[in-house]
Amino acid sequence: MEDKKKPFEEGLARLNEIVAKVEGEVLPLDEAMALYEEGKALINGLSKELEEAEKKVAKAREEEEESQ
Repeated sequence: MEDKKKPFEEGLARLNEIVAKVEGEVLPLDEAMALYEEGKALINGLSKELEEAEKKVAKAREEEEESQ
């Protein structure tokens, strides 16, 4: 999964699927742990993408303010 970077929306959709599955079913421990690990990795990746987007927005605002 780490080999290929997914778009943010796909990662978020997969995270929602994982949450729904874990909340909605009684899963074998090994499957639950695998889903937990996948979800944790998705959260980390999505958080990094959001941080990058926030930095870009902040930079664009600064540049806009400087040009005024």
